[in-house]
Order: sequence, then C-alpha cells, then structure tokens
Amino acid sequence: MATATYKCPNCGGGLHFDPNTHRSTCEYCLSSFSDAELAALTQAIDQKAEKAAEKDPDSLHGYICDSCGAEVVTDETTSATFCYYCHNPVLLTGRLTGDFRPSRIVPFGYDREKAIATFLAWARKRKFVPKSFYSSSQLEKISGVYLPHWMIDVEADVDIAGKGIKRRTWTSGDTEYTEHKEYNIARQGTINVNNIHEVAMQKIDKQLIDSITPYDESQQKEFSLSYLSGFLAEKYDIPKETLQPQLESKAVEYTQLLVQESIGSYDRLDLERNQLEIRIKDWNYALLPAWILTYLYKGKTYVYAVNGQTGKAHGDLPIDNKKLNLTGLLVGLGLLALLLLGGAFIW
Repeated sequence: MATATYKCPNCGGGLHFDPNTHRSTCEYCLSSFSDAELAALTQAIDQKAEKAAEKDPDSLHGYICDSCGAEVVTDETTSATFCYYCHNPVLLTGRLTGDFRPSRIVPFGYDREKAIATFLAWARKRKFVPKSFYSSSQLEKISGVYLPHWMIDVEADVDIAGKGIKRRTWTSGDTEYTEHKEYNIARQGTINVNNIHEVAMQKIDKQLIDSITPYDESQQKEFSLSYLSGFLAEKYDIPKETLQPQLESKAVEYTQLLVQESIGSYDRLDLERNQLEIRIKDWNYALLPAWILTYLYKGKTYVYAVNGQTGKAHGDLPIDNKKLNLTGLLVGLGLLALLLLGGAFIW
C-alpha cells in the first residue's frame, strides 16, 4: 500500500497542519510552510500514490510507516492516521486516488486545545457526570477527523401561482369589524442551491454529525494532502447513488424554504399551481472536519463531537448514579431536618 509522510524540508520531522495559521508546522524546528510552498512535495506524493495504485490496488489494511518502517494495521476506511510507534502522521495515499480522491476539503479551524475547552465548558454545565469523564487520560482520546461527505449543487425550477389571504379582526364599540385582503402570488424562475451534503460513512452516527452542522462551505478549499497531515481521515463507504434520494430531499426542502421566505406570511395560502423540479448540476466528494471523543461507561459508548470549523458541539453524557443517589439522599435529609425543626417550633 502506498503511504507518505509530509516531512519538514529543513529538519526531516513530521509536519502537522495547524488550524490556527492554516500552515503546516514542524514541532521540532518550528518551521512552517504554506500549501503553495509544499506544492512540489504534494505533487511528488500524488505521483507516487498513483503509480502504486496502478501496480497494487488497495485491498489490505496494513501499511509500512515511511518514518520508522513499522507495520501498522488500520480500518479499511482510514486514509490518514498516525504511526503507533514513532507517532508521525501518515497518509495512506493508496486510499486517496481515483474515485476516493476528494475534490474539496473544509480545513480544520479549531485546534485540539479549543476543542477540549469547548467540551469542558459544555460538559461541566451538566450535573451528575462521572469524575473520570474530565480526566486528562480521557481528554487525550479526542481526535480530529476528516469525515467523508457527498455534496451536490442543484438547479431548482420554480413555478408557483395563487393567492395569499390576510384577515384582521377588531372591535369598536359594540361592532366587530373584519378586514379581508387578497394578494396575487406568482413565483417563477430558477434557484441555484449549492453544497448540500450528507455524511458518507456507515460507522459514524449520522444524527450526531447532523447536530454539529452547518459548515461554512464558502471556506472550502481544493483538496490537498497537506491539510490531512496531523489528523485522521476516513474515506467513504456509502456510494453517492445510495445517498442521492436524501440529498435531493434536502435540496427540495431548502428550496421550499427560500420560496416561502420570498412569499412572506399569510393567514391562508391558496395555490393554484405549485411546481418544483430539481436537477443535480454537480457532484463533489468532500472532507469536513470534526473533533470526536468517545467514552465507554458501564457497557455503553457515549460519543461527543465538535464541528472542526465552527466549534458547534453536541453529544451525550453518562450519569453517575452514585452522585445522583447521594444528592437525592442529601436533599431528603435536608427536607427531613426542616420538617423536624418546623415541628419543634410548633410544639
């Protein structure tokens, strides 16, 4: 399997993409490089990956680390990871070629420290959370992951005609008045809706990922391997044909929302004609960033996620029943004490 590591041109250390500066940095000599400055290295890595893919299609789950030579096993969907021995970032470039090469990427804008701070601020507002949930060993498990998404751009043809009715009732003296107004409504034209996306990975919780959207797709970049260095990345295992109905449904829903906003609000809407047709103009395979933290508590896995671009967070938290029961006991004892004191004063 073809692999590659972005190495510092100055000292040979592994480079990591820095979400704060959007540059690849070396933690050893502290050099930093823009994507343009690494263009020659990226081109060489791409060429190596394409040649390797032609000779040996990616069918195995193991790879050889370019830095230390160790052999490591990964999940079949993983396309960027770390060496378990030397901890250098490793790109499984054989899994980033052909149909599995993304066309777009939204780079990380939140680094690990911000993601942990966001998590702690969110979690500490919840009561009865196990103390171990905040331990340093637990927080070390948070991982920055580029998740695969299918993304479409659509054209929507709209043809709507009808009447909007507004009614207003008021009373003056003993008389009740009703005002009835009718407005002609006509909307015809084409609406372009871009960057509608669905996560394309089976093992991730879709509801969780939907909860940390939206992303600002205006900040997306043309895909480059350098953005992956220092993060995990997954490749899709759900084909676009499978997700097409959900994507088209999202496109219709969003278009209807735009049309409704243009029409405004009425007490009643009588439409004589309401036609909406969409056409997919373009497909893109994109990687979107997220920080993921998993926690196993009493046999159940809890998953927490932070949008790697905006910082929006969502997840579930376990409840420590001992804390809950102790609090209930203390509250009960407090109420009992108040009752006893109240009784003493009465007698």
